[in-house]
Amino acid sequence: MVEVKRPDKELFGKGGPTKEDLARYHLRIAPLMLPHLKGRPVALERYPGGVGGPGFFVKHPSVPDWVRTLATSGGTMMEARDAATLVWCADQAAITLHAWQSREPDLGRPDLLVLDLDPAEGGPEGFAACKDAARDAREVLEEAGLAAYVMTTGSKGLHVRSPLRPELDDQEVRDLAKALAERVADRAPGERTTEVRKDKREGRLFVDYLRNGREQLAVAPYSVRVREGAPVAAPLFWEELDGVESARDLGIDLEREECPFRNMRRRARSPKRARDRLG
Repeated sequence: MVEVKRPDKELFGKGGPTKEDLARYHLRIAPLMLPHLKGRPVALERYPGGVGGPGFFVKHPSVPDWVRTLATSGGTMMEARDAATLVWCADQAAITLHAWQSREPDLGRPDLLVLDLDPAEGGPEGFAACKDAARDAREVLEEAGLAAYVMTTGSKGLHVRSPLRPELDDQEVRDLAKALAERVADRAPGERTTEVRKDKREGRLFVDYLRNGREQLAVAPYSVRVREGAPVAAPLFWEELDGVESARDLGIDLEREECPFRNMRRRARSPKRARDRLG
């Protein structure tokens, strides 16, 4: 049993969920969350004073002896392999977990590609534009012979994720993600862009391929975000997308009988063939 110190500490604003609530959520969601984390280096977003106070990003945390670690080119990182580790994260006020797109024994050869659909600040269509872009991303991925899964980020937008066979290295998958992102943007060039510089986006939705690449991180499925109300990065079935009105619709009270990403690894496709199809 992992002790949660100061369990009544409010992490998500006055009257909001406490550290114990976060720990209980992690314990409940662990059977769905852990399959997406096992074997992956994980970094933590810690907010000891709660979301209203200062926080910091930890890639190489000091962990108890029983928490498994992974050796990466940038140093030792933790792995979230069991429910006890998730509860320990809650005790550390580590609200959000971010994971690599590759896992051992193939670190550096991603088995996951992520397109992050980030709506423009004050954009006229907001989250509706994200949903349209997600549907187009699904079509673009499927045309390239890849599978597509969707999840809320718990922050502003959506992720469209595709399971891969670990055939290419980090940079090659990043290049593939960029090519796919450009095709998604080209379907609505007045509304979307792959321009990295914010001052050049001109109010357009950013089709972000930068979550891919050497040692890059993306929010873990089912992870809670650093926002009041404790919204969750929630995997969705595609047919659920119409009914979601915000990236923060689903929160720490999320209940799932079945994970929408349950069979994702079985649907891993060849990134080499996808690259060939794209030319």
